[in-house]
Amino acid sequence: WLGIACLAPVLLLAHLTFDRLVAAYLVLIVASVYNAGLQHLMPRRPQWLANGYISTLGDALLDIAMVIVGGGFDSPFYFILFTVTLAAAMRYGYGPSLGVALLYVSADGIGYLSAQQPVGAPFVVRSLLLPLTTVLAGYLREQAQRAEGALQERLRQSNALNEVTGMLGASLELDAVLRASVGATAQLFGSNTAVLQASSGLDSQAVNLPAPIFFSSDGRSPTERALERLCVQYARRAQDARTDDDLISIEELATGEQAVILELALPTRQLSLATIGVAVPAGMAISLDSDILDSFVERISLAVENASLYRTLADRSQDLQRAYSDLATAHQELLSVDEMKTNFLANVSHELRTPLTSIRSFSELLLAYEDDPDVQKEFLRIISTESERLTRLVNDVLDISRIEAGHMDWKMSSIDVSELLTDLGRTFAPLITLAKLTFDVQIAGDVAQVYGDRDRLHQVIANLLNNAMKFTRAGGRIALRGELADDELRISVSDTGIGVAESDQERIFEKFQQVGDTLTDKPRGTGLGLAICRDIVEHHQGRMWVDSQPGVGSTFSVALPPEAEALELAA
Repeated sequence: WLGIACLAPVLLLAHLTFDRLVAAYLVLIVASVYNAGLQHLMPRRPQWLANGYISTLGDALLDIAMVIVGGGFDSPFYFILFTVTLAAAMRYGYGPSLGVALLYVSADGIGYLSAQQPVGAPFVVRSLLLPLTTVLAGYLREQAQRAEGALQERLRQSNALNEVTGMLGASLELDAVLRASVGATAQLFGSNTAVLQASSGLDSQAVNLPAPIFFSSDGRSPTERALERLCVQYARRAQDARTDDDLISIEELATGEQAVILELALPTRQLSLATIGVAVPAGMAISLDSDILDSFVERISLAVENASLYRTLADRSQDLQRAYSDLATAHQELLSVDEMKTNFLANVSHELRTPLTSIRSFSELLLAYEDDPDVQKEFLRIISTESERLTRLVNDVLDISRIEAGHMDWKMSSIDVSELLTDLGRTFAPLITLAKLTFDVQIAGDVAQVYGDRDRLHQVIANLLNNAMKFTRAGGRIALRGELADDELRISVSDTGIGVAESDQERIFEKFQQVGDTLTDKPRGTGLGLAICRDIVEHHQGRMWVDSQPGVGSTFSVALPPEAEALELAA
């Protein structure tokens, strides 16, 4: 279209006769119609026009017609042919442009033959100059395309490198960085198949190979398996003599493709080398720019080093956090122990002072009072009771000390649990009745014998019954039960007392812990009773727990293995 637009006004200056001028404009009209037809046909049949032969042939015929109208091949119109051949060469290459040039030379020669004119120097010059110009234009086009292709490839590599940088910097986790490195390498080489094999050794005797990392799938394709084997071979080589010259290696795969192997030295303690294999079509030129490659390798190494440093920092941070947590826990335990010690001393002081005060006071009264023997007996009873209380306090402290030191004297034997519970029921019945409470004893007929220390088990159940009396209001109910359930002997003491909150149901079994106030005139105690009970039960391979609801009551349960099982566990 540009040629038609430029040639139309120029024809008026060519001093053509009227007939030739009309013919020239007719050629331009035909050329316009021809170009319009090509533009209409090109979107519908691009395969017909892609190689340029059809379009250049039409242009050549129209140009020959214009040259003939303008005065022949010896006229200035001949130079129009150069513009067409140059345009064809720059657009379509050697084939169509040389075809057009040969067509022009043939038409020029036919003109000479038809006119029976001798072939002169102008014809020879034109016949040589036109093809030579065409070849030169085609060569220039080819060089321009190569330069453009190289520029586009460099641009693609630069863009890929920038994207790679983003991929590598997206995470500080070492595994994620290694996976990103595989994808980045595949993208840089324009491949869909890549494998990374890392190693943590510096020589072939100390190489430790983790699992390979695949880019596209799970590593089961023939190409990926071949790449994996190749990467493992490279990873097991001695790396002492590595240089930058062998950074990239090319290997042939059994699948018919070729493998590009990159060996990257990694400046980390976890990994010393990463071997990355990329599968590319056989015969494909590896035209990766050295600057791009060096920058790529440097960025991978930097990303891996950053991830390694981050992991080291994270590990040390976790170690510091654990150490701080341990110190905080130890500090809290020390505070708790100190608080328990303070509470224990306060409780023991109170427990010692109260009976000692009673003993001293009533002893003095007894010495001074001689009138009524009944009153003297009451004084003696109080002294005896407080003495027993002192004895229990001392025994509790001694028991917990012996248990913790492992010096408790256990007298293990076969125990008739039914008889033990009956004796306890008989002992506590009058005491519970005196406290205006209802007492119920239920012993199943299938209660088995157990193997243990009878006195210590008696101590456990007696402690539970005493606690039930302390924390149950007058008019309440206490029950002692023994039964066989789930192949173990269960003894329980239930009451309708004040109950224990769920948050305190485990804490009450710890040493020096007390929850709630007693509902009788009995003292609170040292907070050692339940702790001693649980230790005794656990020594018998048993369990102890509480089920309670505040305001409703509590059930303290003890589960012991039958005698045969206990003997087997003890053995």
